[in-house]
Amino acid sequence: MRMTLPLLLVATLTVTGCARVSESRLNPLNWFGNSQAAPLNTATPLRPLTPSGQKTQVVDSRGVIQSISTLTLERTPDGAIIRATGIASTQGQFNAQLVPVSTDNGVLTLIFRIEAVAMPQANSSTYSRQVTAARTVSFADLQDIRTILVQSATNARSVSR
Repeated sequence: MRMTLPLLLVATLTVTGCARVSESRLNPLNWFGNSQAAPLNTATPLRPLTPSGQKTQVVDSRGVIQSISTLTLERTPDGAIIRATGIASTQGQFNAQLVPVSTDNGVLTLIFRIEAVAMPQANSSTYSRQVTAARTVSFADLQDIRTILVQSATNARSVSR
């Protein structure tokens, strides 16, 4: 205790005498220095990530769910939420989505897509194979739509207003 107090007092006085520690090389925050403006190299044009002539084509490899058990349409302040519950053919299927197919004659047609697992799964109870997917639709999109139709592999369900 007798030795600790004088050493602490000497260390405090030594550190307070170094008022420029914040700008010294001992401070790890100063190891890279301050940022500076760098000249822009305009001689070499920046290339885009994808060439301008290339057209990207997305291939949806997911299958269609086996059947649809329920379809509901819930109002929101911005539009509506379309919620469909389907029964998958096997357990473990994932990545479900209601994918729009067409909007013809006031009918919005959606298809219930789902991704199957790589390994074969057991065919268990229907409750364990239920999958729910939802999609939001704005009031602007709903303006010309009178019926919403969701299709599966074996059946289809619709909601009208």
